[in-house]
Amino acid sequence: MQHPYLSYKFEDSPAFVNTFDEAPLWSAAFGLLLFKHLELKPDMQVLDLGPGAGFPLLELAQRLGSSCTCYGLDPWTNANNRAKEKINNYGIANASIIEGSGNQIPFGDATIDLIVSNLGINNFEQPEVVFKECHRVLKPGGRLVLTTNLNGHWKEFYAIFEDTLQQLGHHELLTKLRAQQEHRGTIASIENLFTASGLKVTRTFEDSFTMRFLDGTAMLNHYFVKLGWLSSWLELVPAELHLQVFPLLEHNMNTYAAQNGNLVLTVPMAYVEGVKS
Repeated sequence: MQHPYLSYKFEDSPAFVNTFDEAPLWSAAFGLLLFKHLELKPDMQVLDLGPGAGFPLLELAQRLGSSCTCYGLDPWTNANNRAKEKINNYGIANASIIEGSGNQIPFGDATIDLIVSNLGINNFEQPEVVFKECHRVLKPGGRLVLTTNLNGHWKEFYAIFEDTLQQLGHHELLTKLRAQQEHRGTIASIENLFTASGLKVTRTFEDSFTMRFLDGTAMLNHYFVKLGWLSSWLELVPAELHLQVFPLLEHNMNTYAAQNGNLVLTVPMAYVEGVKS
């Protein structure tokens, strides 16, 4: 097929997870931001929301050491099984996995000292509920720390996408595309989630990095782009228009890359920390 990414379908399986790198350059960048600013303390009960196949849970457990107990909470069964296998193989005695959702955290009131979530907020279907649950299980003085990408993520790509839709006369799809971009938070909207749940924001750090691809063809066929974003773009455009929109989008991205020396995409990110009074 001329545009192989158009036939991509994610299939969750143990075989897939066994080859899935839970810390690609994408999530590792946010993990580095987390560890740069996170204050490490002894004797903590720690919860990682959404560690997938084990990152940053296993790294955090090892950095904290045996005085702390770390739990990972994730609904992804196959990833949980892989994380458990790593815990066993690495001999990490202070880490364990619980299958479940942040909408209903399986801990009692005021039992957790620290909650971390690396890139989890964009995957919460009901973030307000998750934040309320975090407030409930945190001890007084307990902290919620998250890292996330911000509005403006891959702005260069989305500008080309908008131009492509306008070029084809599909102005009705622009509102959908802009809404997809705006679901990513701003510092203000993220801080509002903290304060609305009863948490006081204590520290915020902004940073950014860039992702470089040779061109649009390379980007659209990258496995992590297909895994993390492609389905949302395909759902945005009616199926009968896929072969019209996406080949032109790919062409326009390639033209941009040729004119600008590769396709360089900006990723703004933030570390936000709050405390329970």
